[in-house]
Amino acid sequence: MQVTLHTAICEQFGIRYPLFLAGMAGGPTTPELVAAVSEAGGLGTLGAAYMAPEDIRIAIRRIRALTSAPFGVNLFVNQPTDNNTRTQEVQSKLNAFRAGNSRFGRKRYSFP
Repeated sequence: MQVTLHTAICEQFGIRYPLFLAGMAGGPTTPELVAAVSEAGGLGTLGAAYMAPEDIRIAIRRIRALTSAPFGVNLFVNQPTDNNTRTQEVQSKLNAFRAGNSRFGRKRYSFP
């Protein structure tokens, strides 16, 4: 029996192996580590939950300078505490995400 490491998830994410770097927020995940995992055929993931927006931009630029391979950015999405009074704002952000995602040739995902 031959074991293959190339699966449908590899096709979906454009990677060689179904290996994902956990996006560890708070410091352990560096742009260099993210790029190295992506270059090796997995999906590197930047743990950006505790980073300021400008620091996220800088890290993403650094990752892009180190690799042309796909990578992810992990952020926390907290449960709304305002009884959905910001629904339009959230929907606007989701629409922007969808538009950016399709711009890079990725499958469009539906969100609840």
